[in-house]
Amino acid sequence: MTMALDAKKSCRETILYRDVLWQLVRQQLVLRYRRTIFGYLWTLMNPIFMMSVTAIVFANLFKQDLKTFSIFLFSGMIPWNCYSAIVTQSGTSFIYNEGLIKKIYLPKIIFPLSTSIGILIDSLLSFVALFFIMLALGSQLSWTLIFIPVAFALLFLFSLGIAFILSVSTVFFRDLQHVIGIVMQAWFFLTPVFYKNNAIAGKVAWLIKLNPLTYYVELFRCPLYLAKFPGIDVIIYTSAMSMLSIAIGWAFFLYHEKKIVFRL
Repeated sequence: MTMALDAKKSCRETILYRDVLWQLVRQQLVLRYRRTIFGYLWTLMNPIFMMSVTAIVFANLFKQDLKTFSIFLFSGMIPWNCYSAIVTQSGTSFIYNEGLIKKIYLPKIIFPLSTSIGILIDSLLSFVALFFIMLALGSQLSWTLIFIPVAFALLFLFSLGIAFILSVSTVFFRDLQHVIGIVMQAWFFLTPVFYKNNAIAGKVAWLIKLNPLTYYVELFRCPLYLAKFPGIDVIIYTSAMSMLSIAIGWAFFLYHEKKIVFRL
């Protein structure tokens, strides 16, 4: 009962402070590239350069056709980069906003939420740029691309749930912000971004199947690389994981919300 009341209060406050929320999102987007020559174009250029270099290296390493492998790689990097950025950056959102939190009252939830929304906007813009590159490389333009917004929505909910947990946990355990980076590196290699789901056998194969990001990558790879909808089993699994993640993450956040300011 108390949790339900806290959830309603959290929703009301988020709506009430929506202008502050969007100001934090805008600030995050503007300040990141302020006083740079190319400005916000770096949002588009960074992933393009990074993925292009990665594609060239791994295409030669795996003896794959560069164009085909680039499309395959891009379709996997898009969801991974979005997820990784949300988790790592939102995880330290309270620490980076410590001064503001101690000065005035603001709903605590808007800090990890604004960071996550800002990264989602970045990811959507990067996706548009990479999509045109994929078309130039010969990616199939299919009506199954209408599924991409759904894929982003499911990925965002899953990532946000984890971000809520880590943002609170990092306040109590400051070392966690450094551990997250190490964990994400290991997680990346267990996610089929630059290799197919069944490419690795042996003792680590079960970890790849157990990895939920495997199925979120599939949400993007099917329409972008294979020009087909993801399987119904993948859609059901990712939908369930997204709902579970956001529910657990939000409940965890609400339970510890009042302790945050005292631990900063």
